[in-house]
Amino acid sequence: MQTNERMEKIMQILRKKKHIAPQALSEALFASPATIRRDLIELEKNGLIKRFHGSVSLVPATNTEMSHFFREMEHPAEKQAIAELATTFLTDGQALFLDSSSTVNHLVPHLGDLTKLIVVTNGLKTALGLSGMDNITTFIAGGEVKTDSASVVGEFAGDFLPNFRADIAFLSCRGIDENGLYEANQNQALIKQKMIANAAMTVMLCDNSKLGQSHFFKLTSFDKIDVLICSAAPPKPLLDKITAAGCEVLW
Repeated sequence: MQTNERMEKIMQILRKKKHIAPQALSEALFASPATIRRDLIELEKNGLIKRFHGSVSLVPATNTEMSHFFREMEHPAEKQAIAELATTFLTDGQALFLDSSSTVNHLVPHLGDLTKLIVVTNGLKTALGLSGMDNITTFIAGGEVKTDSASVVGEFAGDFLPNFRADIAFLSCRGIDENGLYEANQNQALIKQKMIANAAMTVMLCDNSKLGQSHFFKLTSFDKIDVLICSAAPPKPLLDKITAAGCEVLW
């Protein structure tokens, strides 16, 4: 089992059990105690777990922004399916905002078949993926490179974005409840708000693990979003709330 796959298994176990002994993880994953210890150290360094003497516990993720590495590991199949559905909104000659999320980054391979695109992003990995495509003119926001997030954020990045007017902003978020959409970090929220304000249309890409999750920083309300693409149907009360605001929901 690869390291990132094993760490995702650890997180899956902790989401169910909340706390567990490292030895139990070692037995459940057929990995040596030393291997599990290294994984737990890495997870703790990224603020996802807390290690204690003889046990490890899940850290509530309400207001914690996970590193890009761990966001990439979460729900890859669902993110790929969401990105494929989002391609129905793409045509030649568009100008696009792409945020730095791992979900939106799944769109990058699909852009290679289009022509004369302009893409503006604050995502380092997204920009790198686009840099080899001669059919796309890519702009990356300048500003502070946020540790572990593969994102450019801050005042400079926010001031850069209004220089463009996009046909579509493709974004993701950290949580959705019946009151709107949320981010775990205010700097990410501010960048995405600038993208929403300067785009003719906003398409939000969110796997269903985000549904029913509230966070400290309000990103926007449903009436500012044109389309929400999920990996499965949202619960009916939430779906009714979203569609009542005029936002189309696809899955």
